[in-house]
Amino acid sequence: MNKLKKKHNPEKVDHPINNVNNVDITKKNNFEKPMSFSSNEKKDKKEIIFDIPVDITIELGKSRIKIKELLNFSKGSMLFLNQKKEDPLKIFANGLLVAFGEIVVSQNTYGVRIISIKNS
Repeated sequence: MNKLKKKHNPEKVDHPINNVNNVDITKKNNFEKPMSFSSNEKKDKKEIIFDIPVDITIELGKSRIKIKELLNFSKGSMLFLNQKKEDPLKIFANGLLVAFGEIVVSQNTYGVRIISIKNS
């Protein structure tokens, strides 16, 4: 049984902390200074951001129904929403609420007039 017992030597423990090389923990900051950009480069970066597409979703309202009712839908079925006709519509950009609006009709298409913008 004496062969199975080993003395524990804490100085020779193989631990990831003991294997860290080339790190000076006495330095406060091991990072380089941030790069500075010229005004033309900043303008180019803004132009890139302005060209990113955004999905806009307009929410008329919500309704909660049972699957049985959903399966009974047919042409002409009515689904009532929780919003009133005069309540503002919610306008989302990439899933985030950004504004409120109201429905407008122009010729044969629907549109939304912005009535307020969320302040965040």
